[in-house]
Parts: sequence; structure tokens; C-alpha cells
Amino acid sequence: MPYLSNAQRNLLAPAGEDHPRDGETVPTSDQAPFIYTACWGWALTGEYESADNAYTAPTIYNSDEGAFVFDNERVPTGLNDDFFNTTDIIFPQTVPYHQVLADNLQAALDGDEDAQGACRVALMTITAQLNGHTVLGADGSAVYTMIMKTRSWYGWDHWALGVQATDGVTTTFQQKVSGSLARPRPLKYNCGTVWDEGLTETVLRIDGLLQAQVNMLNNVV
Repeated sequence: MPYLSNAQRNLLAPAGEDHPRDGETVPTSDQAPFIYTACWGWALTGEYESADNAYTAPTIYNSDEGAFVFDNERVPTGLNDDFFNTTDIIFPQTVPYHQVLADNLQAALDGDEDAQGACRVALMTITAQLNGHTVLGADGSAVYTMIMKTRSWYGWDHWALGVQATDGVTTTFQQKVSGSLARPRPLKYNCGTVWDEGLTETVLRIDGLLQAQVNMLNNVV
């Protein structure tokens, strides 16, 4: 996986300084097509993607081609066999997390909070893996993290990336929301918090970033 230099990490997450909620703008990130990138697009791929593409967060979580079968209220009722029959073969690293979903789904639907938490972490892990990330265990390196905020165990509201400085303590967040030509929404770095405060937060430790993400953060000099 691509990595940032120690100097870049210290620049993105400077120790002993204030880390404002809204951070600072990454140069060039207000240009098309990146300006249109959603929060999940940045965190999962580092570049603009149509929401209808395979393995985007909207496709995996929300569409009929994704992980769930839904009722008329768009509440999951089961897992989508067609989705998992494909991913289990092409992405074998996702199989253990598919099993976690299968083992916990009914209890989650019945309201068990532990099962809901297990499903939330498993689906986020699958989503990260399908987009090329290597997900570490809970005791893995905390230098790079992927964060999701959500109000439901089967959905998402916001995604961000965390970068830890070389002090091993200071972590700040790099995040954005969808923009338009009329209202540019650039990527922000050195954010002191992950937005959508108050919602449930899930954090994955990942082994480095994708090249597109490193390329964009290289613009911070």
C-alpha cells in the first residue's frame, strides 16, 4: 500500500497545535471532477465516482444490487445472495465478514445491539476491502484509519480518513462532502473531528492509503 512520508504525516496532523473542526483546504481539491466527490468517494477511492458504480457505498448499502434485500420501507430483511455469490469468489478476503453478517443478521433485525454492531463493522470492512483497502485487526497500526458515522447499523451518513502524526498520538481527519460548480466543496485536511458529530462512529485501521489518496494529499506542501 502507498504511504505518506513522515514529514507529510506531521504536516497533516501537526502535534501540539489546534486542529479546527473544518480543517484547511487541500490545494487543487476544488477542481473538477474531484469537486463532485462525495465523502465516501474520498474515503474509499480518493477520486470521483458515480454513485451507481459497483462497490460504491451507495451501491453496497442502499441499492437492490448491494448487500441487502429490503422491504418497502428500505429496511433490510435479509442478505442479497446474488451480491455475495460474486464477492465471495472474486474477493475471498471478504468471506469471513460475510459470515459475520449471516451469523448476526437476524439478531440485528430483532434489535440486539451487539449483533447490530457486529453487522455494522463487518459491512464497513467488506466495503473497504472491495475498494482495495487492506483492513488491519483492532490491534494493528493506527497510522491510517477509515471512519464512518451512521445513525443506523445498516446505513451510513459520513466517511473520512484519519492520519496519525509520528508522535503516535495526534490524529487528524481528511474529509469532504459533495460539491458543485455553484458551491465548491474541497477536501479538508487537519480537521479536529469527524463531521456528523453525535452519530455512531466506526473506525477501521487500514494498512496505508490508495495511490489516488496519496496523490491528492501530496498537494499539501
